[in-house]
Amino acid sequence: MSELGDMLRRRLAGVQPDAAWAALVEAGVPGICVPEALGGLGLTVGDAAPVLDALGELGLSTPFLETSILAPLLTDAGDLLRDIASGSFVAIAGLERSLRGGVTATPTANGWRLDGEAKLVLDGGSAAHVLVVARTEAGTPALLRVRNGQPGLTARTYPTIDDREAADLLFVGVEASLLTADATDSLELAEDTAIAGIAVEAAALMRRLVERTREHLGERQQFGQPIGKFQVLQHRLVDMQIECRRAAAIAARAVEALPGHWRERGRLASAAKVTISETARFVGQNAVQLHGAMGMTRELDVGRYFRRLTVIEGQLGTAAQHRARFARLAA
Repeated sequence: MSELGDMLRRRLAGVQPDAAWAALVEAGVPGICVPEALGGLGLTVGDAAPVLDALGELGLSTPFLETSILAPLLTDAGDLLRDIASGSFVAIAGLERSLRGGVTATPTANGWRLDGEAKLVLDGGSAAHVLVVARTEAGTPALLRVRNGQPGLTARTYPTIDDREAADLLFVGVEASLLTADATDSLELAEDTAIAGIAVEAAALMRRLVERTREHLGERQQFGQPIGKFQVLQHRLVDMQIECRRAAAIAARAVEALPGHWRERGRLASAAKVTISETARFVGQNAVQLHGAMGMTRELDVGRYFRRLTVIEGQLGTAAQHRARFARLAA
C-alpha cells in the first residue's frame, strides 16, 4: 500500500488545507474502508494508514480519520456509507470521553429525539452527517445519526489552530436515527483506532519537521559556514530524529494491534498516545527553536506542522490519563 501513499503525495503536493478534502475525493480514497458493495474499496484500517501518513507529511488536516476510518467502524448504515464513498464527510460528536455527557437521547413514538449540547465537534457545522454519542435512560452511550440542517439543530462554528473548523452543536428536540443502543464496545474500538491514526499522522509530521530543520541548518550561514556544521546543533538534530523514529515505531505497532484482543489493542493505543505526546512536543519545539523567530510565521509550513502536533498532543486523552490506562490494562 506504499504506492497509495506515494500517489497521494504527488497529487496533494501544493494543495492548501481548505482544498485537501476535495483533492482526496478526486483521488477516490474517502471510501477506502467502506464495503465494495456500497461503493467503497473494502480495505482495512491498516490499508488506510498510508493516507494518514501522506496527510501528515504534507501537513494537511482533514476529516479523513473521522469519515473514512471511524464512521465505517461505528455503523453499517448503507445510505451513510454510500454518501461517504461519494465524498460526503462526517462529524462525530462525543468521540472523546471528556466531551461526552452533554446530549441525551429519548425514545419517541416516531423514533428518537436529541436534547443538549455537544462541544468541540470537528467539522460539526459543515459535515453532511453527524454521529452523536448521547446518554439514554438506561445510562448507556447510544450512537445516533442526524443530518446537518435538521430543525432544532444549531451550530456555533469557529476555526481551530490547525486549519480545521469545529462547532458547538445545540440540540433541541432534534429527530435522530438510532444506530446503536449501547455503543460502549464500538466506541472503545473507535477511540483506540483514532489514537493509532493520529499517531501515524504525528510521526509523519515529525519526520517532515526533521527534514525541514535539516534543510534550514544547511542553508543558514553564520561565521562563514552553515550552522548545521556546529556540533551542538547536529546533536540536537540527531535527538529529534531518534524521537521521530520512536513515534513511528509505536504508531505502527498500534495499527497492527487493532484487529487483535481488546486488552493488547488498548495497551498499545495508550502507549502510542503517551509516546506521541512526548515526542511531538520535543520535535515540534526544537524545530521552531532551530528556525528562530520565523519558525512560527505563516510564511513557513513549520508553524503549521507545529500547530497540528500541538492539537494532536491534546486529543483523545492526556499522557497522564493514558499512562494510568496502560497500567490498568497491563495489571
